[in-house]
Amino acid sequence: MVCHDLEKCFDQIGAYLEGTITGFPLLVNTENFHDYQEVLYRQKADNRVTFVAVSDHTFSNGLPDFQTAIDSIRGDGCFLLHGMSQSLMLQGEYALDEKIGELINLPVHGYAIVLLCQCGAILEKYRKRDIRLENRMLLLEGEKTQLPRIQVAASKEECADSHYDNGLQKLLAHLERLTDLDIEKHPTITVVTGFSAAFFQRSMYSVLQSTGVYGVLTERYLELAGNTEKAYGSDDQWKWLLKVMKKSRSFSDYISEVFYSTATLAAQLPEVYGAGDEKRIWLLWLGLKVFGAPANPYLTIALSNSQNSSDLVHHIYQDLLDVSKSDEQFEQLYTERKSLIGKLPENLPEVSRYCKNIGRHGKNGVYYLTDASEQEKMTFLQAVDNYGFEDEELNQVIKHGFPELALYMKKFVFDAMNTRLSEKDAEFRDVLTDYFQQYKVQKIRNRIDDDFLEKVNRFAEERPFYKLQPRSSILSGMNKKGAQGYFFDALGVEYLSYILGKCEQYGLIYKVDIAHCELPSITVRNKEFLHYFKTKDIGELDELKHHSAVYDYEKTKYPIHIFEELGIIDKELRNIRKQLVEEDSEKAVLISDHGASRLAVIYEHEDKSMLALEENGEHSGRCCPSEEDPKIPQVTYEDGYAVLGNYERFKGSRKANLEVHGGASLEEVVVPVITIALRPEDVVYYFVEPVVKFKVGQPTAIQLFCNIPMQQPRLLVEGTFYEGVFDKDQNHANFSLTEQKKAKKYQALVYEGNTNTGVVLDFEIERGTKTRDLFGKK
Repeated sequence: MVCHDLEKCFDQIGAYLEGTITGFPLLVNTENFHDYQEVLYRQKADNRVTFVAVSDHTFSNGLPDFQTAIDSIRGDGCFLLHGMSQSLMLQGEYALDEKIGELINLPVHGYAIVLLCQCGAILEKYRKRDIRLENRMLLLEGEKTQLPRIQVAASKEECADSHYDNGLQKLLAHLERLTDLDIEKHPTITVVTGFSAAFFQRSMYSVLQSTGVYGVLTERYLELAGNTEKAYGSDDQWKWLLKVMKKSRSFSDYISEVFYSTATLAAQLPEVYGAGDEKRIWLLWLGLKVFGAPANPYLTIALSNSQNSSDLVHHIYQDLLDVSKSDEQFEQLYTERKSLIGKLPENLPEVSRYCKNIGRHGKNGVYYLTDASEQEKMTFLQAVDNYGFEDEELNQVIKHGFPELALYMKKFVFDAMNTRLSEKDAEFRDVLTDYFQQYKVQKIRNRIDDDFLEKVNRFAEERPFYKLQPRSSILSGMNKKGAQGYFFDALGVEYLSYILGKCEQYGLIYKVDIAHCELPSITVRNKEFLHYFKTKDIGELDELKHHSAVYDYEKTKYPIHIFEELGIIDKELRNIRKQLVEEDSEKAVLISDHGASRLAVIYEHEDKSMLALEENGEHSGRCCPSEEDPKIPQVTYEDGYAVLGNYERFKGSRKANLEVHGGASLEEVVVPVITIALRPEDVVYYFVEPVVKFKVGQPTAIQLFCNIPMQQPRLLVEGTFYEGVFDKDQNHANFSLTEQKKAKKYQALVYEGNTNTGVVLDFEIERGTKTRDLFGKK
C-alpha cells in the first residue's frame, strides 16, 4: 500500500497492530531519514511495542548478525525491527534485495514491523511479482535524501579531534538514528575499523579510505585542500600541524604568524634551512608549496618538482640542468639559482652531483657553473682544459659565472702614467700589456703557447725589464706624508686589474707605478723598501704559492689556487680600507718584493746545459749561487747568483708547489707600487677653460680637471664618446672634440671608463675674437 503522508502511514500501522494477526511482518518504508525517525518516535510512545535494533545484534568484529535480529521478532507480542536496510546497504544492493525478499515471507507468531529506508523500488518489484504481497508493505511517499558518505579510518589517531564512530557497531547505531539535518551538517561519517574501504566495495554508500589527519586538515582549511597532497607530509607531521593550528582560522594566518607573511616565504629559506629545525623546515616548504614564490621563477620550478621538504634543496641545486642554455629564461634562472645556493648551507654531495651531470650539455656545460663552490671552480678549469676555448669565448664564459676571475682577466694597460719609460722605450708598454694578458690566459688554460714560450726565451736573453725604473727610485721620490706601507709578498703585476677593480668597488682611489725588482727575485734581496717605509707585512699570498697544505701541483695540475689568491688579495684590500676609514693613515702604499710564475712550474723542464754549475738550484731552481758568470744566454748573473730568465730550472732542484720566483721572467721581476686612499666625498670635475676658441682645420681641444686621479676619463658630447689623454698627471686629461665645430653652448657627460659619473659640464665654442665687459656679457 502507498501512503501519501505520515498520518495515513500511522493509521495503517495502527490498524496492523490492532487487527487480526496475519502471520507475516509489515514492511514500512520511508524515502528519507526525517520520516524514518518520525515513525520511530511515534511508535516508541506505544508501550505494546518492543524495539529491536540491528546494531544491538552484531558479531565480535562488529558486523551485523541479521539472523539473530530477525529471530527476535518472530515470537508472540509486538515488535519493531529497525536498522536492517542501513546495515544491508553496507553489503550492497543484492544483499538488501535478497534479505527484503526473505522478510516479506517471514512467518511470525505476533505482530512485527520492519522499518526500512529507501527500499521502495525493491518492495515495488516484489509487489508487481505477487499482488498479494501488497498488504504486507507500506510505502510512504517522500523526497529521497542523499545517502551519507562513509570514511574508513584504521585508527582513532587518524581522526585527530574530529567526530568518529569507534567500530562498525557504533556506525550501525549512528546510521539508525541519522536525520536529514545530520547529513546536511556532516555529509561524511568517519568510522574506525580494521576493515578497509575495499571490504565495502559493493556498498550502496560511497565508502572511502580515510586520509587521516591530513583529511581533517583539508576539510577544515581550504588552502591546504586545494594545493597539497597527503604525501607532502608524514602522519606525525600532519598531526603536529593540526595541533599547532588549533586556534588558527586559516593556514595563511598561521604561516603569517610564524614567518611574518605568505608573500616573503622565499626570503626565509636561508635562515630556516640553516637553523636545521625539521618542523620549521617542513612548515616553510609546505607554505611555499601552497603560496608559491611568484617573484622567483627558478624557486618555482624547484618547488613544483619537489615532493618533500628534504628534496627541495636537491631540486634547487639540480633543476637548472633541465633548462637549455638557449632558453630565453636561462640567464634569469641561472642568476636566481646562484643567489639561492649562495644563501643556503653548502651541500657538497649535491654540488658533486651537479658537476658530474653538466657534461650532458657538452661544451655549454660551463655556462651552468658558478664560483660558489670549490668543486664548480675545478670543473670549470677542467672544462677549459678539455674544450680549448678561444680567447673571446673564454672571456665570455668567465664573465658569465666567475665575476672575481673576470676582474683578474680584465686587461691592465701599461701606459705613460703608470709605466715611466724613456721615449725610445715607449713601445715596451704595449709589450707588457700584451705579455701579461697572454700570461693570465695561459695560467687559466693551464698551458703554454709556443709563440709565448718563444717570447719568454727571447726576453730571457734581452732582459727588457731593465728598461723599467727600479722600485727604490719610485719609493725614494714618493710623498710619504700620511702613508702607511704594506709589504705584500709575491704580489705580481698580473693582479693589477683585479686590485683596481676591487678598489673601485670599495670606494678607493689609486695610483699605480710599475718597477722592476732586484735579481734574484727573492725576498731577502728585495727589502730595500724598509729604508723608506715601516711596513705591515702580508705574507699569505707567498705562503700559498710555496707551502699550501691544500693545493699541490703534483696532486692536481689545474690552477685551482688562483681563486684562493684572489680571495687573499680581496681580504687584505678590505682590511686596508677599514684602516683608512678608521683614520690610521691617509693613504696605503702596497709594495711587492717580487712576482711569481705559474708557467715556469707547468713547463717542468730541466736544462742539461746547467750541469756546469756546482751548486744545486735554490728556489725551485730559478736561481743558483755562483762564483762567476756561467755565460749562458738565458741566465743573468747578478750579485753572486745565476738567475734563469726562461721557464727552465737548474738540474737537481726541487719542483715548485704551485708558483715559483727567484728567476728573471717578467712575471717574477715586474712589480707594482700601489698607492690607495679613500675616495673623497667632494669629488669635483671642471673644464680648465670652459670657453674654447675654434680654429679652422683643427679639432676643438678642451682639458678636464678632477681633484682625484682619473683612470679612464671619457666625455659624451652629442652622442659621441671621446677618450681623454692624460697631461702630466692623472688629474688632467685632454680631449680632442672632432665633431663639435659650431659656435654654441654644449654639454658634456663625464664617464670613468663605462661608468657614468652623473656629472654634466657646460662648455662653449667661440669663433673669432669676442669682446666681453666686466660682467661677462658679449
